This record gives sequence, structure tokens and C-alpha cells, in this order.
Amino acid sequence: MEHKRNGIPGVRQAHAALRRLARWGVRRRRVAAGYLLRGVCSGIGTTAVGLTVVWLQSRY
Repeated sequence: MEHKRNGIPGVRQAHAALRRLARWGVRRRRVAAGYLLRGVCSGIGTTAVGLTVVWLQSRY
């Protein structure tokens, strides 16, 4: 029993579109990871400055 996927019209085009979509997602995932790291670092820095200010105000 053979499975004839290539006999269905548009299957090759669908596979090509799926591959393009997967590559697009991989590229965007890297960009999103970079923005996530940037946001985390910004949040850590903001928290550190805020805690330092609160500590200084309570100390003096």
C-alpha cells in the first residue's frame, strides 16, 4: 500500500511554504530572545537602582 502524498495538488507548495515559515520563526525566535535578555537586564538594573535609593533614604 503506497501513500501518494505527491499526487495531491499543492502538496509540494505547502511543504515549501511550511519550510519558509519554520525558517522565519527561527529567525524571529533569535530576535525575540535578544529582546527578552535586554528587557531582563534592564529590569535587573532598574531594580538595583530602586533598592539602592530606598536603602539610602532609610539610612540617612
